[in-house]
Amino acid sequence: MKRILLIYLPFCTPASPPYSLPHLSSFLKANCTDQITVDVLDLNILFHTLKFPEFQAYFKDTTKWADYERITDDYHQKTEKVYSENNWKVVHAETPEFFAALLQKVIDKKPDIVALSVVYSSQAFYAYALLTALKDLGIVTVIGGPAVNEKLIQRADKYLSNELELLHFIVGKEVPHDSLTHTVSPDFSVFSLEEYFTPHPVIPIHTSTTCYYQQCTFCSHYNKVKYAEFPLEMIKETIIRSQQKYFFLIDDMIPSQRLLQIAAMLKPLNVTWACQLRPTKDFDYSLLKQLRDAGLSVVYWGVESGNDRILQLMKKGTNTSDVAAVLAASHNAGIKNMAYILLGMPTETEQEILDTVHFLKDNKEHVDLLCISLFGLHKGTPIYNNPEAFGITQITEKERTVLAPKISYTLQNGLTHEEVLSLKKKYRNTFSSINKYPASMAFFREHMLCVV
Repeated sequence: MKRILLIYLPFCTPASPPYSLPHLSSFLKANCTDQITVDVLDLNILFHTLKFPEFQAYFKDTTKWADYERITDDYHQKTEKVYSENNWKVVHAETPEFFAALLQKVIDKKPDIVALSVVYSSQAFYAYALLTALKDLGIVTVIGGPAVNEKLIQRADKYLSNELELLHFIVGKEVPHDSLTHTVSPDFSVFSLEEYFTPHPVIPIHTSTTCYYQQCTFCSHYNKVKYAEFPLEMIKETIIRSQQKYFFLIDDMIPSQRLLQIAAMLKPLNVTWACQLRPTKDFDYSLLKQLRDAGLSVVYWGVESGNDRILQLMKKGTNTSDVAAVLAASHNAGIKNMAYILLGMPTETEQEILDTVHFLKDNKEHVDLLCISLFGLHKGTPIYNNPEAFGITQITEKERTVLAPKISYTLQNGLTHEEVLSLKKKYRNTFSSINKYPASMAFFREHMLCVV
């Protein structure tokens, strides 16, 4: 009997449990229980509980949130410093904070195989340190996830890209695809849900394998993954099994008709939920009101820009007129709207960024919160694969010790990264004036769901 330990790593926001570990755990248990035992450790929440107990207590109690912005800003500053200091230690072959205590948690499980899930690049440093320590102890390690890089692959015994490869590695042979149970309900009871930094546990739910749209030129999330929808009964079982009332559908996008089916399934369960959507014109008032009546409380809209040329460059499949109408319809249906904004697309001009500023001001009545980020070039995106079409004349990659190479680029025309950052700072007060919730809730997205 092999003992398998699935691990989620520091450092990322400790607002909700990871989806990947319950998904993997349930899949393995459904397909080879007679050969293995499976355990789960969220080292990210363990680290934050040890380091920031006062913030944990604060974020769990909404009666103290009158000074939410000040406290959350303080939290951001302290966590950024702690993350940076610990990452520096890993790079310089020193022991990161709480490492001995967290490593002991792993050792106490007496695993034969440790599988690390690396979802964010910020988790790479602790992953690197843990892989090194486990190798010294003679424990077999495997690694997977969207943020895995070559440095981590070289440290692990095996890199695996999905749950099927993990199963084959564990049992030592390929298992016939048709003999497996593929649609299994993730079990979130493997976590202590009361430990997360939210007033109520917020459970992440995937309703499909990846984004159905797969055309945004700046995105690589859908890379090499076939879109497939999970059965509604599996989603329902996950929700009922969790015994919770707050859920975040973490798919990048969900088609409107599919969302109506999900809403019809959710409505009798009397739950509150949020999702991420692309603001296309099919999301009219009638449809959004049905979603609201089924418990949809917050939508995180991929607005991105208030300029039609930039939206076309992004291949968002939207236009500013339709986006404005969707935001108004969602607001009028009683749904809270958070808008993702992406500044600095290659070739974007100052006037086009001003168009976004004016668009947001014109539609501020229907926007509750902004999440503004700056464009960064990533491998696997259509822009990276065809840079000339986006005015990029040169791509440079600089090696780093733990992280994947740092990517920089030069443009034929348009604003530089520094110029975009300067404009973001220039219009900071304008953006702040639009927010009806503390700006830092764009960081703690689950909090916005908990307070509406």
